[in-house]
Amino acid sequence: MADEYAIAMDIGTSGIRAQAINVEDNSTISTTVTLRHPIPGANVMDHLNFAVNVGRDAAHKLIMEAVNKVVDQLGVDKSKITRFSVCGNPIQLSLFQDIEIRDLAFWGTNAVERMNVTPPKRNSQILKPGDIGLDINPDADVYIPPAIKHEIGADALAMLVKSDVINKEGIYLVSDFGTNAEIALVIDGEIYSCSAAAGPAMEGQAVECGMLASPGAISDVSAEGMDWRNKVLNNDLKVDECDLVDVHDGSVKEARTVDTPAKGITGTGVISSYSLGTELNVISIPDIKTPNNKINLQDGVYLSENDLTEIGKALGAFRAAHITLCVEAEIDLEDIDAVYMAGASGFYVDAVKSLTVGQIPACSWDIYQIGNTSLSMARDIVENPDLLDELQEIADSMRGNHITLATSHVFEQIYGLELAVCEQNMPLWKYDEWLETYGYGNLPETEEDPEVHKLFESDIPDLGENGLSIIEEVGTMLETKFDDCIGCQKCVNECPEDALTMDDDNTVHIRSDYCNGSACLRCERICPEKVFIYDNVFYTEGSNASKL
Repeated sequence: MADEYAIAMDIGTSGIRAQAINVEDNSTISTTVTLRHPIPGANVMDHLNFAVNVGRDAAHKLIMEAVNKVVDQLGVDKSKITRFSVCGNPIQLSLFQDIEIRDLAFWGTNAVERMNVTPPKRNSQILKPGDIGLDINPDADVYIPPAIKHEIGADALAMLVKSDVINKEGIYLVSDFGTNAEIALVIDGEIYSCSAAAGPAMEGQAVECGMLASPGAISDVSAEGMDWRNKVLNNDLKVDECDLVDVHDGSVKEARTVDTPAKGITGTGVISSYSLGTELNVISIPDIKTPNNKINLQDGVYLSENDLTEIGKALGAFRAAHITLCVEAEIDLEDIDAVYMAGASGFYVDAVKSLTVGQIPACSWDIYQIGNTSLSMARDIVENPDLLDELQEIADSMRGNHITLATSHVFEQIYGLELAVCEQNMPLWKYDEWLETYGYGNLPETEEDPEVHKLFESDIPDLGENGLSIIEEVGTMLETKFDDCIGCQKCVNECPEDALTMDDDNTVHIRSDYCNGSACLRCERICPEKVFIYDNVFYTEGSNASKL
């Protein structure tokens, strides 16, 4: 057995990924992932809203309870953990550290000053576990990598460092795909960045049969004639060729030869199905031209017309963000020399299909799929703690221009066109006319034969000697009780995620990892007495979500 262990962790918007490492030889022992995030919400802004309105302390406790569950699941002696490194966006890392987050909730320095908020310095730090409620060896060092600017977090730094574009001459587009996509345009070392709230469909959430990238997820589809071959992630997070189906009725034309049943569809499978359905004329946005108006995949998994709308909105956020960055940098999309795709979604997706649907620019001709750079950088830090100082020097030296899309007039105009495409079937030639009218150039021609470089077999290349384990129940119970509640249970019946229950005394219990938080609030809106106030929920320490 090892005398010392290290933990590398990525806290993403949709869940947590972590690895246990033998300090002596840097070998991987085990890997654990969660299928959800412990804080209610469908995206990072929902997490921020929960922390601001319900309470930062509650959000921190939810994060740390989940983090400690993940550490337990990794299966190493916690008293021998001497190094722990975590990476993520500024909101996730701020909640992990339990530091001020309101500066991330308001746009502009004037708003922050009016709120009397002092933004913390998000530099590299070394903490002790007891400072944050981390249940490991109390003498361990906890490494926090730096943000570039307070809006451009450690996850963005990770994708820039691991892709090495900051050291290259030329023009590069780098994206960490997910619910909250970090996107950077790098021009001879100068960075133009933004965070596109693409939406949960990019991670397989807010989709009727959706799930995160984990065993049993349909991650890709391909055409064989008019039938579709399903490609499903196995227990090692590698892709198995599975059933060949007729998507019009879901009938199996050729059964799989491997024991890999489909449990749902992840974001990459969503993109692939959207692209292939459009190509084969099964999809005519916003309609699906099958008898049941669904794309019928393997083992009862499907995409609906409602799913198409969510997918279209997410893809529109990507393309609008790309054009906005180029307008701000005064370049054209065709000027980009290479595109880098990071994260699980960016790794497993068919890059050519991403190109055809607008997830990366249509003119992309040199494409690199580089895996989970956030977890990879956390691992680099625990293997070489001196790297933390080097990363701070890199962050300090970067020239950054952060574009807040929520206040960008350019983004507002372009995203309006994207909504017209996905909701009203506006043709792209009309979209192009409007772009030209706005003075933003034209949509580029689609690259017919891009060069795609996939650097690994999976987004986490080495799962370790004990392999991968998955935590399905990562949430904690939230509770509330409202005066004048009549016990009608309309809030319970209205919840789309079955996250609520109500006791006989009208106490409401909410499973935090199932709840969509401020992205939903249907419980609050349906209340006939208007006494359900979501912001009044409170965290119940140690109350496991599985009780629901």
